[in-house]
Amino acid sequence: GVFTYGAAAFHGSTGGLALNAPVTGMAAHPSGAGYWIVADDGGVFAFGSARFHGSTGGLHLNAPIVGIAATPSGNGYWLAARDGGIFAFGDAAFLGAAASPFLATAIVGIAATTTTPGYVLAGANGALFSFGAAPAFAGAAMPAGAVDVALTRSGAGAWVAGRDGGVHTYGDAPFQGAAVGTGRNAVAIAASAGNGYWIALIPRSADGPAVPAGSGSGRRVVYANSAQRIWLVEADGTVAHTFPVSGRAGVPAPGSYSVFSKSAMSSAHGGELRLPYMTRFTRSRSGLAIGFHGIPLRGNGSPIQSDAELGQYRSAGCVRMNQQQVIVLWNWAPIGTPVVVLR
Repeated sequence: GVFTYGAAAFHGSTGGLALNAPVTGMAAHPSGAGYWIVADDGGVFAFGSARFHGSTGGLHLNAPIVGIAATPSGNGYWLAARDGGIFAFGDAAFLGAAASPFLATAIVGIAATTTTPGYVLAGANGALFSFGAAPAFAGAAMPAGAVDVALTRSGAGAWVAGRDGGVHTYGDAPFQGAAVGTGRNAVAIAASAGNGYWIALIPRSADGPAVPAGSGSGRRVVYANSAQRIWLVEADGTVAHTFPVSGRAGVPAPGSYSVFSKSAMSSAHGGELRLPYMTRFTRSRSGLAIGFHGIPLRGNGSPIQSDAELGQYRSAGCVRMNQQQVIVLWNWAPIGTPVVVLR
């Protein structure tokens, strides 16, 4: 659904359609008289003065689409995938991508310059990747994880929003305030016509059982092996998310660990299985890494177990998760995040 405020006019929405995938991004036409909406399968919907120039809706993607950005003319757009891939349509020229098997972070947002072609990708760890006419920004580690990026009208500055509502500024982007301490999660940031920005917030949701007693304190991941469930707990004790998982009985042993490495895509069984968004936090007795990852995928992209089987022991050692929920954990738990394992 699309809701308008101020002088923004309604040009249509996908609210009455049955979508194949959830909407993950939106971009305004430079004229202000239209917009595009993109779903995580790369399907693009154009409204008002915005025109359809193509999509990835019919392609098999290695990673979901996380954002869309318009070219200065409004006659094209770029789609950014979570693995750093870029797809260009209309008069959008391909200017580079961050896609790499060694990319240390998931991409969470894209913003384009408004005068000459260029774009910036934001990583969940706070890293910034600049292409084309977009200036290079150093980026900075964001303990709560980054969720989106916006550029100033000049293109010489950037705001990066953190999941906790914090805002990091670069170049000529002034700091105008943050949404830390609201008890809500930030999901997006957008630049205004001046030197301001909007931050979109959603309530923290954690449907499911409460975090078990005796699971420690502070910001942490809690994994109850016997319950086959994890909790993402904020520093104030609020449960941000809780998900059913599939691990192995008694593995790893109860104790305190921490995230020590991450890979957007890992593999197992000699490459026969792909493990999306691996977040490693300990090792087995034989030295193999143990971590959280998406349900393993065969070579043809099919999962080796169903989501309905989550909550049951199914793994040889790691902790399997739903493909969308593992991305939430990936963004939420940077390297160094404590992991508490309970029986």
